[in-house]
Amino acid sequence: MKKLLLILLVIGLIACLFVGCTPTVPSEGEGEGEGEGEDEVTRVVLVEIFSQFGCAYCDIVEPIMEELAGEYSRDEMILVEERAHGLYSTDEIRDRYKWYFPSISDRSTPNVLFNGLNQRIHHTSTTYYIAKSKIETELSKQAKIEISANRDSYSTTNTISGTIKNINSSTLSNLVINGMTFKDRGQTGLKYCVADILEEQKKTVATLEPGESYSFSFSIDGFDWEGNNMHGVIFVQDPDSTKKEVLQSFYID
Repeated sequence: MKKLLLILLVIGLIACLFVGCTPTVPSEGEGEGEGEGEDEVTRVVLVEIFSQFGCAYCDIVEPIMEELAGEYSRDEMILVEERAHGLYSTDEIRDRYKWYFPSISDRSTPNVLFNGLNQRIHHTSTTYYIAKSKIETELSKQAKIEISANRDSYSTTNTISGTIKNINSSTLSNLVINGMTFKDRGQTGLKYCVADILEEQKKTVATLEPGESYSFSFSIDGFDWEGNNMHGVIFVQDPDSTKKEVLQSFYID
């Protein structure tokens, strides 16, 4: 009898040990990390090509960039083609080119800029893989700004309005909110051809604290957006940084 009781006691102790080691399953929602389930903001890459007709290297680079633009969503990459000289060039485009490159020796074409001067291909041919690597480098960086915007149209008046929000942990200073319109002109090198830069309406934000938002609005008059197959981009740039960095961009359909 004593032997039987001893065996039962040992079995009971072993059972208790196993029960004690069994993990407790948390109830639904318990134990989830703070912020889980929130949408992550992607760093969008704004690619600007400054080009011109009759440029041999432009004829090599532009089809590559247009191919890449078709492979990425516009939540990842937005391509704009700015004619630095000649047909489809504008005062705003030329002024922007000079702003990036005060020295005329730096303004030969093509000049392909990735989020400002963060990455650059200048006055040479390139390959698909070199250009793609520069896009991927920018995509891998953490976004500091979130942009939300929409377009309202009435007759030939178009209004783009929205907000930017600082999602960085540090205060951001001296930001510029700007925009461009562009359209497909029906040939290689002009599928994302810039029609206008909204330079006169750009907004300057002196400081933006972490979590703080700033509202903006742009008015574009004189044409039917859908009828002219127009597209747009709103971007936030740091003009005082050494790279004149584009921090975030947002595609406007």
